[in-house]
Amino acid sequence: MKEQPSDTRHAPPVTRHARAQATALILCSLLLGARTAHADRLRVGNVQVTPRDATTATVNVDISWEKSWSHGIFHDAAWVFFKVRADDTSAWQPLRLAADKVLNPTGYGQEKGGTPLTFLVPDGEDGFTGLFVRRAADGVGGVLARRVTVLCDLQSIKGITDIAKAQVLGSGVEMIYVAEGPFYLGKGNETPAQMAGAGFGGQELNWFYKYTRSDDKDYTPSFPYAASWRHVHWACGYTPDTLPPFKVTNAGPIPTGKQKGSLWAVGFKPEDKGEIPAAFPNGYNAFYIMKYCWFTAGQYADFLNTLTDTQAKPRYYTGGHGQAIKRTGKSSAYTYTATDSDAMCPWLSWQDGATFAAWAGLRPTTELEYEKASRGMKTAVPSDSDNMFWGLLGQGTRMYEREISVSDAVGRAFKGTHGRGVPELPADWPATPADYLMTGQIPGIIYRGDYYITSGYIPGYLLTGGRTDMVLARSDRAGNPYPGWRASRSAPKGDTEMKPLMRLVDAKSVQLSRMKQPMQLDGKLNEWGAPTAIIDTAAVIYPTHMRTPSLHTSDPWRGPSDLSIKAYLGWDGEALCIAAEVTDDRQFNTQSGETLYDGDCLQVGLINPEGLQWNFGLALTEENGAQIQQWSGKDEAALKSAKYAVVRDDEARVTRYELRIPLADLGLTAGGECSYYLMFFDDDTGNGSRYRFQWAPNAMEPFKRDFFPRVVLGE
Repeated sequence: MKEQPSDTRHAPPVTRHARAQATALILCSLLLGARTAHADRLRVGNVQVTPRDATTATVNVDISWEKSWSHGIFHDAAWVFFKVRADDTSAWQPLRLAADKVLNPTGYGQEKGGTPLTFLVPDGEDGFTGLFVRRAADGVGGVLARRVTVLCDLQSIKGITDIAKAQVLGSGVEMIYVAEGPFYLGKGNETPAQMAGAGFGGQELNWFYKYTRSDDKDYTPSFPYAASWRHVHWACGYTPDTLPPFKVTNAGPIPTGKQKGSLWAVGFKPEDKGEIPAAFPNGYNAFYIMKYCWFTAGQYADFLNTLTDTQAKPRYYTGGHGQAIKRTGKSSAYTYTATDSDAMCPWLSWQDGATFAAWAGLRPTTELEYEKASRGMKTAVPSDSDNMFWGLLGQGTRMYEREISVSDAVGRAFKGTHGRGVPELPADWPATPADYLMTGQIPGIIYRGDYYITSGYIPGYLLTGGRTDMVLARSDRAGNPYPGWRASRSAPKGDTEMKPLMRLVDAKSVQLSRMKQPMQLDGKLNEWGAPTAIIDTAAVIYPTHMRTPSLHTSDPWRGPSDLSIKAYLGWDGEALCIAAEVTDDRQFNTQSGETLYDGDCLQVGLINPEGLQWNFGLALTEENGAQIQQWSGKDEAALKSAKYAVVRDDEARVTRYELRIPLADLGLTAGGECSYYLMFFDDDTGNGSRYRFQWAPNAMEPFKRDFFPRVVLGE
């Protein structure tokens, strides 16, 4: 049974606030639409090659793109690669790189004065086909680096005796980093995401779950068919059984089937009493994935221009690609030119995208990686379409994406092999079969994505957990000009700068020690020892689209000096004590009463052992100084007895919050357990909060204790 707040006179402000922001974001996505989708003007130009010694040459190139970000492991990057040919009559071939190590190899660098970059050259049997470049320091904004220097391997080039006279083409793809660590598959059967409303349960199809039965029986859902002038879809609500999400905890094999603890699915099931092999990229290990779910028209034109006529003919769809890429010249020497280089390339088939990925040195994405890239480290809940945990863009525009499936043997045989820089597909990649037009199926492929707005501004259809085949999706050349194709590349093992990201909040009991000194409401925090938590990472910023610059966010989080927190929890024998030191470059709160959260504000949620919930806000307002607000609770006894202080130190750019609430007014006793969450809202202009730091991965109404960390009042 879900635990309800005892007083529902006021909805917790985070729910109302988050719903408004999420609605605006999704409506913005739909208004922009796939037809106007643009990437961030990645440019790889002014390529010059100079012989260096008998085996290597130096490549100088300018690299730039807009809307870049780096917050530690949260960062974007550019995958950069090169093609070379002797002259206009010769065939293009990949220019293989030379590097003595993965991270910042010897001889790699850049001209001073631009954005400092870090260089990563993946090695191994399918390596040296390109390099990742990313910001060397945290920051937000455009990247501009001139005369970037990389080394190429002359011994790998065939038929070119003088590299200085050869033609070299530089190209690139925008990527984001998905860190190593555990994550969830499926949609769960808990409280739906904030926009869905209680009981809605999502419209995901064929979702994953963890098998928990002991009788070897399966669950077969019924999908009632619904149609209207706005949309046609299969809809499903809550299942009669609890189908918990499956947690991927390591990079090893995953057992599948109707055995307790195994991965199973409502539809498109993996092998019963089988396993997903360890070689299959299951998402636990770090990987880079394309920032947008499409190739740009400029990238695809570069691709076509480097193919032979025989290779290019099946990859250019005159009635489709011709809308974005013009073909001129004669059949023996066509030239392809994008009308808008940064616009999405439409009408891509599976084979088109796979061939491009192989040519670019990338690989297909698996459907397990898709869920991690979409959901991040959050708990899986129904109706979840908050897919910008890492900075993934391009979703929410009615676009399907095609991933490697675990629902058949062809997909499970994928080993994550990367393309070698040539259009030929590696042997473990699914390919379009000869009878495709008759069957409408490509073995090993499944469709994910494509959410849209149903009545009441509720996002519907596949969302994060849904899965479908291409017949239902109708998203290949024959049926839809806007199918997505998002390629990936496994993160190189030698990248020692990146660390794993484990689950952010574990809802388990933590012993809370009694304070050694009484709490002083003086704004100094001298009585506190080490912080209970330091919150200074993009991983805990919500709404997630505020972490990174995008079409939706012109002013994202700019780093710890913009907002970071040291939080303290304790008790003094009679009261629960909470304090925080918030580093914030600007302090604003022009609100009062119920809207106190819509400015710089500390919000505290508490749930006692009986399930009674309190929700307080504490802020330093422009007109009335330190103010406290209670949105929910058993009564106002805790509000009336609470002691508090909020002090701003403008010189240090720090705001300090202190709050003391008697245990008796919260229904707490020594040795008792209390669930809690803390949220910190930030307003930099006086026009309302931009984003919040949230010390719990999910906070929604009705509040459920399992979503929140817990403390035990110990000695």
